[in-house]
Amino acid sequence: MSGTTEITEKKRSAALPAVLGVCGAVLAFYLGFAAWLHFDGRFPFRTTLNGHDVSLQRAQDVQRACMDDYYPNMRFEIEARGALPYEVTPLSFDFSAAAEAADFLPSNPLTWPLSLFRDSDYATGDGMAIDKLAQRIESEYAAFRADRWEQPENAYFVYDEASEGFEPVAETSGTSIDAEKFEEVLERHILHENGDLDLSTSGVYLPAEIPLYSPLLADCRKELERFAAARVVYEESGISATFSASALLPYVRVDRDTLAVSCDMEAAAADGVFDRFAAELEETFVFPDAVRDFVTHDGSVVAVTEKTWREKLDPAATAAALAGLSFEDFLTEDGTLEGTLVWERPALDALKSYVEIDLTNQQLYLYTDGALVLESPIVSGCVAQRHTTPGGAFSLIGRYRNVTLRGPDYASFVRYWMPFNRGIGMHDASWRSRFGGTIYRTNGSHGCINLPRDAAETIFSTIDKSYAVVCYWRPAQ
Repeated sequence: MSGTTEITEKKRSAALPAVLGVCGAVLAFYLGFAAWLHFDGRFPFRTTLNGHDVSLQRAQDVQRACMDDYYPNMRFEIEARGALPYEVTPLSFDFSAAAEAADFLPSNPLTWPLSLFRDSDYATGDGMAIDKLAQRIESEYAAFRADRWEQPENAYFVYDEASEGFEPVAETSGTSIDAEKFEEVLERHILHENGDLDLSTSGVYLPAEIPLYSPLLADCRKELERFAAARVVYEESGISATFSASALLPYVRVDRDTLAVSCDMEAAAADGVFDRFAAELEETFVFPDAVRDFVTHDGSVVAVTEKTWREKLDPAATAAALAGLSFEDFLTEDGTLEGTLVWERPALDALKSYVEIDLTNQQLYLYTDGALVLESPIVSGCVAQRHTTPGGAFSLIGRYRNVTLRGPDYASFVRYWMPFNRGIGMHDASWRSRFGGTIYRTNGSHGCINLPRDAAETIFSTIDKSYAVVCYWRPAQ
């Protein structure tokens, strides 16, 4: 056991000088390298000065290569949008006040091992000279004339006739320059780069507020798509017609500043968009010989066929109602609006001014704006001679004074003649002493409505072509 201990002690005694030798060598290298850096005026590892790698270089060499020779020989051009290049020469600036390269040598050379693990980036304090240069450039270079700047414009949408849809237009940055960014770019270029300075790629121009990738632009697209899919539906008596908002896309405008969307309805109207559609509606909503319920003077309902008096669309007013919509009106939840049909002539169930002729009871009623103006007995066409006055709703053909009505076997002078169904009309009948009752059955007219003179005169002075003439026979009881 004691022999083993002696061997171990001998090995330890032999290894100790070797370890001490290695440690001494490392210490000697550490101190020697520190002394070399310090007394030779060299920078440690991973060191940059004004953007140049100066690791292990002598400060005096760096001073000459990167400052004394670099700045006085610096020459480059600045290129900007909408202006000629600006040349920067050694006479443009003065770096004489800049710090010396030796000022950035480490104060304690013994810390040099730290440079193996971290970067040290220094600048010689040339900022003041660069600031003065920037101010000089901003005052002399035409690219910095604010009154000549083109302001940045947002991305937006414009209507494309070829695709019949909206295409995005990218934003533009214009020519307005952010002076603070320019000064940063200029300093970086002088300290770190060579060659000319192109401002177009340096990020100094003021950007647009709404770029092509903006969520605002995406929302705008959705709004345009909703508008294009919207429609106005017109319905009447089981017939329908549709106006598609896509017909208005050429008149939709997107504001480039705010992305507000509007539709120039006046321009669309001037181009006849609404008039053409209203003309189609006028042809669509025609109801020849439509049978409608008519409420008589006593509240009963009879079926009357619309003959020459028909529900008639007013195309100009209908077009105007459509043109009165706005862009926002089309953005309904389901994209459907109810169209407004404006009638020049109302249907029988909407009449306010008309002449009602109850052929069964031989009575006439004159209404103006829903109010009863006149009630009078009549004599209609003779049933026995097959001159029965037909029922139906008619338009007034005209009003004539002092006319002689002629037929195969008669010639009758009347003071008030108001035809409404070919040769059938209302007129005074001075040859009659009685009206009403059952006279029409055996001693009626040739189909006209005979009236007392005073009643005929009142009707003549009241009605015009806006009045319907409604004749009806009541159903047999």
